[in-house]
Amino acid sequence: MLPTVLFLHGFFASGACIPAQALRESLHGVADVLSPDLPLHPAEALRFIRQICLDRHPAVLVGNSAGSFLAQQVADQRLKNQELAD
Repeated sequence: MLPTVLFLHGFFASGACIPAQALRESLHGVADVLSPDLPLHPAEALRFIRQICLDRHPAVLVGNSAGSFLAQQVADQRLKNQELAD
């Protein structure tokens, strides 16, 4: 089973944007790249991303533009939760 990479697009972009396509092509056969269309509102997008992380357990979060900010927020929360569990 291939590891999962979660690509998070920027504001007013979509999961079918050129960076997502390039990542999918470059990792073909190496990783399963998910690039969903994110909700426009940041709070909704964060909830959506967290649910994907719970369901799919991506090995890597990759963000472009505003997607990078969302990836940092999700990663920061996961690290804080991990520290609390330790």
